[in-house]
Amino acid sequence: MIKIRIVTLLVAVLLLETLRPSDAAMTMKQIKESMETMRKACAPKFDVPETTLNDLKAGNFRPDASKDEKCYAKCIAQMAGTLTKKGEISFSKTTAQIEALLPTELKAPAKEALKACKEVHTDYKDSCDKVYYSVKCAADFNRDVFIFP
Repeated sequence: MIKIRIVTLLVAVLLLETLRPSDAAMTMKQIKESMETMRKACAPKFDVPETTLNDLKAGNFRPDASKDEKCYAKCIAQMAGTLTKKGEISFSKTTAQIEALLPTELKAPAKEALKACKEVHTDYKDSCDKVYYSVKCAADFNRDVFIFP
């Protein structure tokens, strides 16, 4: 009886995988809506003025950012599912999110930025600093394709 259930489950999983669209990437509209949801969830937790939030959204990350700005960036990364349990950017999780969610035209530039900024976090001890300066690096690397809430 258990073998039949396992076989049935495997067949169901294989069928679902076959029927799933091959490119399940989000549209830019969906990405923007998701970013807005993340912003609305994280912004109230930190004392970051609206003008500063808009600067971050535009990719303008100040080198002398406040602790709240840095931890806001970490909150966004947590919501995006790109952090390790220690609160650091996970290369593998971020790569998986890029592959699963970004439109095809953004995948290569996003991976290039991730690769270029992979070691930035090693210069910092605080997890908010690690995330903030990693995201800042990505924004500075290619602002044309950078997306942040």
